[in-house]
Amino acid sequence: MPLPSNVYDSIHGAWAGDTLEGLMDFIRIPAKSRAFNPNWEADGILKRALEDSARWGRRLLPDAEFEIIEKTGIPPALFIRIPASGNHAGKPAFFYGHLDKQPETVGWSEGLGPWTPVLRDGRLYGRGGVDDGYNYYLTLTAVKALKDAGIEHPEIFCLYETDEESGSRDLAQYIQALAPRIGTPAFIAIADLGCNDMKRVWLTQSLRGTVSLTVDVRVLNAPSHSGLASGVVPSSFRIMRALLARIEDAQTGELLLPELNCEVPADILECLRSLAQESDVRTCFDWAGDTHAQAETAFEALLANTWKPSMCVVGADGLPPCDNAGNVLRSNTSLRLSFRTPPIVNAKAALQAIIRILTTNVPCGAQVSVSRAEAASGFVSSLPAGWLRNTLEDAGEAIFGNSTGYLFCGASIGTLPAFKAAFPESPFINTGALGPACNAHAPNEWLDLTYAEKLTCIFAELIAGIPRGDES
Repeated sequence: MPLPSNVYDSIHGAWAGDTLEGLMDFIRIPAKSRAFNPNWEADGILKRALEDSARWGRRLLPDAEFEIIEKTGIPPALFIRIPASGNHAGKPAFFYGHLDKQPETVGWSEGLGPWTPVLRDGRLYGRGGVDDGYNYYLTLTAVKALKDAGIEHPEIFCLYETDEESGSRDLAQYIQALAPRIGTPAFIAIADLGCNDMKRVWLTQSLRGTVSLTVDVRVLNAPSHSGLASGVVPSSFRIMRALLARIEDAQTGELLLPELNCEVPADILECLRSLAQESDVRTCFDWAGDTHAQAETAFEALLANTWKPSMCVVGADGLPPCDNAGNVLRSNTSLRLSFRTPPIVNAKAALQAIIRILTTNVPCGAQVSVSRAEAASGFVSSLPAGWLRNTLEDAGEAIFGNSTGYLFCGASIGTLPAFKAAFPESPFINTGALGPACNAHAPNEWLDLTYAEKLTCIFAELIAGIPRGDES
């Protein structure tokens, strides 16, 4: 049964006032993840983001406990415990998100910027708004609305980290330490994911894994005049191209290593075909000129984006700007490679295969080195069942006027296996407000405020729907 209207009214008022102001203040903090800020520990900006958010939360929920947990060399996290209200003895709710951000990037539209929150046409622009600072403010706002309406709730735990955009490689330490205090959650809610549209609540059933590494090809100890060296000294760029061709078919984009591929389950293929009939992911991008998608059909594009591996070159060193490039044969070329792996592929095994193929039998005996190698496997979540599924369906119909949607994500959240290991009996609610055109990681990142408000109502319904006893 839907919550009384005063809960929804309270949430609406918060998103027009205090919740919106808190999120705008968060956008102003340049809390870049440690991969993009090597001085994160000294400048304390990540910790400041947690402190400011905790200050806002204490004012909203004075009975809650806000604890910043940290270890030397590991970005801090904010752990929250909200005591049960009334006599509610059900299993606790557990919410996870992150408060670190991607770097600024260039290309923001006039009047917009990464650290300047701007309201425009129902959207809130700024870095970290939709990815995924809103998550924190949404969750606490939902709890506050329930309290103000006198609706009892079980114990609630929240964990907001500051290393997600860098791979969360140390978060498992925090999860393992906190797990005994949390127990067995009724659900684990993660609002750092996407939605196909703004017409319903969407649950993500799978995410790809991620593999990243920096590969450097060096042919000389120092650059040389191209007229003297070319034809004798091999180009480091050409050798890099030859190495990458071992991994990727340059014509099709298909990845060639068996360790990067898997057989897609039949039921997943059926779901992807159904989703492709509803929307075409190829229409979500601002194509340049006559550029078109690699895939010929909407289904093939969706399959490639969610259950096939891909490789992107996301950074380069050793290449001077074109306007400052002289006739020099460069000593080396370095590329930062980012792979997305299918949800059931072993990412660590894939990483080892990539390193092996890049460093074995190198053309002309060039020196190849690999650094900053990281791997995190993907994740497949079971469909919600019982009271949780019923609550989601009822709430979705009441708030959106539509049933819950299910989708598959091409992105990655490397922490999910760690959560599954710590809480093996708890179902996941993998959702979010990140629509196809919200520009997370890119210029003009934005959050749809109406959708965020409705998702807050969904979270309130989920908390209120937790059974009061052992039947949860």
